[in-house]
Amino acid sequence: MQNIVRQAQKKGLELKDYGRCQFCGSRTEGGVFECFDVFNDMQIHFMDGSGVNQFIFADAHCLQHSEVHGKWNNNLHLTRMYLMLEKEIEWKYAKTSRLSHVLDQYKSSHPEILIPALPVQERGCLTVMDLIGLKEKKLESMLLKWANDVYRSYDRYHSSAKIVGDLYIDEYER
Repeated sequence: MQNIVRQAQKKGLELKDYGRCQFCGSRTEGGVFECFDVFNDMQIHFMDGSGVNQFIFADAHCLQHSEVHGKWNNNLHLTRMYLMLEKEIEWKYAKTSRLSHVLDQYKSSHPEILIPALPVQERGCLTVMDLIGLKEKKLESMLLKWANDVYRSYDRYHSSAKIVGDLYIDEYER
């Protein structure tokens, strides 16, 4: 993951270390920094090898914080969510580099498919903060609710994710 301060500086953004998260709107006291601290602290819960959860967790958070990620971030994460949530593909680390390869090939001839950041605080109602304190089944259930909430918020771009996702399926999943 890239350094969020460096990414924000590249884009001329000032990150706030107070109040609500300026991107997802989560109820923090320490702004975007607290939001990322919670995300980083919670990653351990999803790194147990249980598959989809660790990727869904990252995708939801990245789509809610587009400004501190790379230009094509939304395309990758939304497409991966399409593949996991709609196509029910069991995701593994190696598949991300394959998906990135398919996306790179497609975007070179289709730059118009770039998925922009949604307006601030319109990227789903749930946030990483809604996962705090939950255990096992409740945590997994809320994670999927959060992921679907974020995914649905990008519904106007699902067709772009589907195109790249289906190319990925044709190349790697058949």
